[in-house]
Amino acid sequence: MKISLLVALACAIAVLLVAAGCTQTVQPPPTPSPVPTTVPTEPPTTVSTPVTTTPIPLPTTTAPAISLPTSIKDTPLLFTISAPNGYAGTTIRATTSEHNILYKTTIFNPAISGANRTINDNSGNYTELSDSLTIFSYSASLSVDQNIRNFIRGSGAVFNESTVTYNGITYIRFDAESDPYSGTPSETVVFVSNKASANEKGYLPVMIYTMTTDGTLSKATYENMVKSFRYYTGRTIGNAPGEETDRPSFYQ
Repeated sequence: MKISLLVALACAIAVLLVAAGCTQTVQPPPTPSPVPTTVPTEPPTTVSTPVTTTPIPLPTTTAPAISLPTSIKDTPLLFTISAPNGYAGTTIRATTSEHNILYKTTIFNPAISGANRTINDNSGNYTELSDSLTIFSYSASLSVDQNIRNFIRGSGAVFNESTVTYNGITYIRFDAESDPYSGTPSETVVFVSNKASANEKGYLPVMIYTMTTDGTLSKATYENMVKSFRYYTGRTIGNAPGEETDRPSFYQ
């Protein structure tokens, strides 16, 4: 009886185990992750920057002034002027259509070849000479200063006109694009003093320089030479420093 009960119990346990195995839940396989879709990216658009073709102007350089250690003096005409090292001065009497006296003083570099011909030209006309400054000393009779200004204004040269005063002498300044006397296309600057600035002997200066193509003096140097020009009285000129201008006897 006991054996039969044990057998029956073992069979019941076996049946339960089989049933439990058949009712076990089957787990579904994991869902695969989706593969990311790659969207093609368009290359960036390159915008070309236009290159300017307008030339950029180079800065203009101005030649500096050189020193003026040489002092030149003309005692009869009561003036002194400063000049570059090695420069000299020559004064001659020139003819003029005006009813007055005219002297021409050339401040020049003696190393310039052929300078004497221009320096000794007593026609009373201005002639270009490289690296030189010409000073015409007119006796202030009649309206000589006004006549010179009128001549320049009517010469056909293109110019700028202004008024400047140096060492008590007032000038009408003409910055001309060409020589108003010869017409050559060389920048020429003319300083015409007025009659009220004449010295005690009655002389008034007209100073002229030209920027020639073969010249070496800068415009700033010429300007300083003009600014250094000054008159003295008959009592003080003897004490003024400077080397006397040469005065050829046959031109006095």
